[in-house]
Amino acid sequence: MQVPKIAWITVNHKCNLRCRWCYQRELKGKGTTMDKEMAKGIVNLLAGFQPRTIVLIGGEPTVWNHYFTLARHIAGKGLRTTVVSNGLTFANYKFVEKSVRAGITNVTISVKGFSPQGYEAGCGYSGGYEVVKRAIANLSRTPIKTMISITVSYDIVERWKEITAFLKEFPKGFYSFSFEKPVILADGTVAMDDRMMPGKIASWIQDVMYPSLAQSGIDFKAEFVFPHCQFPQSFIDEVEKSNHVFGGCLLLKSNGVVFDPAGNVLPCNHFVGFPLGKYGVDFKTSEEFLMWRESQGDFYKKTMSAPCEECGKCNRWYKCGAGCRLWWLYRGTPELIKTETASV
Repeated sequence: MQVPKIAWITVNHKCNLRCRWCYQRELKGKGTTMDKEMAKGIVNLLAGFQPRTIVLIGGEPTVWNHYFTLARHIAGKGLRTTVVSNGLTFANYKFVEKSVRAGITNVTISVKGFSPQGYEAGCGYSGGYEVVKRAIANLSRTPIKTMISITVSYDIVERWKEITAFLKEFPKGFYSFSFEKPVILADGTVAMDDRMMPGKIASWIQDVMYPSLAQSGIDFKAEFVFPHCQFPQSFIDEVEKSNHVFGGCLLLKSNGVVFDPAGNVLPCNHFVGFPLGKYGVDFKTSEEFLMWRESQGDFYKKTMSAPCEECGKCNRWYKCGAGCRLWWLYRGTPELIKTETASV
C-alpha cells in the first residue's frame, strides 16, 4: 500500500451556495466545522511523510474562520496547499492577496453555472456568475496556479451550449471535467441522479461533450472514471492519445487520504458517514497513522481489485479501474458492463 501522496482536509460543511446537485446538501448541517487545533494536528501528522499536496475542501473552505491560519501552518511545514473553492470569496482582491501571503499555491475554482440564468438556477445566487468571472480574473494576476473545475451534472448537460460560450471568455485556462457520482449516506441511502449513470451519459460524452472541448482548443482533462467498455475502443484510444483523460479515484490507486470535519478518515468524499478510523483515537502521529493504515490493507485490497468477473477477464480494466466503486455499490454488472449505451 502506498504512503498517501495527497491529503484532503474537509475543514467545514458550510457553504455560501445551495447547489442543487452538491453531495453536501445531504448532510443537513451535520459535522459543520473542524476545530482549528485538530486541523493543525492533522497537518503535523501529514508532514511526517510529506505528501505532494494538502487540499482544503468543504463545504466552502474560504468561509472557514481558520482558513489563513491553517494555510500558514501548512506552508510552515514545507507543503503545498490547494484550495477547492466555488470562487466567490476570491472576487475580493484583498482576500486573494492575503491568500498568496499565507502560502496558498494552487486554487481549483469549481464553476457551477455558465450564464447568469444558469448560475442562479443551479446555485440559488443571483449575480454569482459575474462574481466567479471576477474571481478567475483576480487569480490570474497572482502566482497562484488556478484550475477551473467543472462537475458535469444533468443540469450542465442540458445547458452545455453555455459552457462553450464560457470557454471563449477564458480560453487560456486549464480545465478539469468530472462527473456527478452517487453519495452513500450513513443510513445506507444513496443520493444520485440516475440520468448520470455511465451507460446513460456515455454516448453524450462521445458525441457532444468531448468533440466540443477538443474543437475549442482549450487545455483540459476529463475524469473518465467509467468502465471503458461503455465507449468504443477507438474513442478511448483517441482520448488517451490526446492526453485528455485522467483517473483521479483515490480508492483505485490507494494514494490519498480524506479527513472529514470530525477528524474521521473516509474512504472518499462521497462515502458520507462511513469512517475507517479517527484522528486522536486510532492514531495521532504520522508513525501511528501509517501503522493504522497498513492494518486497513484488506479494505484497500478489495477496492483496488476487479469488482466483477467480467472486469477481471478484461486485459484493459486496469486502465479504467472499472469505474467509480460507488456506482458498483449502487448498481452492478448489468448496468456498468455493456457494449451498447443508451442516449441521454
